[in-house]
Amino acid sequence: MKTAFKSYAQNFEDLMLYRALGHLERGYYVDVGAQHPEVDSVSKAFFDRGWHGVHVEPVPHYANLLRKERPGDRVIEAAVSNYLGHTKLIVFPDTGLSTTVPQIAAGHVDLGVPALELDVPTVTLASIAEELGDSEVHWLKIDVEGLEKEVLQGWDPATLRPWLVVVESTLPNSTQSSHSEWEEKLTEADYVHVYADGLNRFYAAVERAEQLKPAFALPPNVFDDVQLSKHSFMCRELCWELQEQQVELAARYESAQLQLEQADVRHQAMLNSLSWRITSPLRKALHMLSFAARKREAAAQPQLSPGTRGWLAKMDAIEEKRHS
Repeated sequence: MKTAFKSYAQNFEDLMLYRALGHLERGYYVDVGAQHPEVDSVSKAFFDRGWHGVHVEPVPHYANLLRKERPGDRVIEAAVSNYLGHTKLIVFPDTGLSTTVPQIAAGHVDLGVPALELDVPTVTLASIAEELGDSEVHWLKIDVEGLEKEVLQGWDPATLRPWLVVVESTLPNSTQSSHSEWEEKLTEADYVHVYADGLNRFYAAVERAEQLKPAFALPPNVFDDVQLSKHSFMCRELCWELQEQQVELAARYESAQLQLEQADVRHQAMLNSLSWRITSPLRKALHMLSFAARKREAAAQPQLSPGTRGWLAKMDAIEEKRHS
């Protein structure tokens, strides 16, 4: 039975790639600007289906999470550019806004987003390709907060030729298109544009285009049978409501537990009290009188079947033994 596809990506990038490549039992990806191993991840759904690949992530916190959560994958803790060396990375903790582009970073700082600077190594797509050897790459994703042109300048299509390339194609945190700055590099390498989702542009290698392009004819829809990750911004409000309900239920449970414990303490104190022990014989006598009255009442009911009368006799014997 076919299982629903669970999407973790920010804008269904993983779903669109899976449409085109889901027929492959095992595949390989290169995720440049991977960030979190689950939140807004394009590769998570593929990893869960047995795929593996390379994550390039310069922020140490996210690189460490990827190492922990993606056994069998390779994590390169570096920024990708058009040269080998080092660069200054402006990190905006707990966001996907970290960038090596000063002008973009300044815009976030002006909005009051906390930042810190790190010196990080740089690699190129060409140097990554050397490490991959003969591995066939099925998709490459580039999300580098304004450095897309430089990343593609460091790419040699002869040594790294993914079936599909996905590039974030708007300026960070805006709807302003940026693909005119770098798209020529892809078209010159014989890649054809097959889809745009408002945030990214998808390209297929020309030799694979006829096979893959039909998967991008329609946007995500109900027939994709897709489930959303709990981190998806599309269900974030619902998740917050559920979290609030869980907090409330946990508080009510703790309160009930405390009340139960307090009642138990009071009950034990009552059982141990002097008055309870003194009145114990009286309670036993009252029980015996009640027991005798029930027996007389039962004897006065000839309509009871022998089986019922026998059962009552057994229950009375148990009661009498318990209170003797």
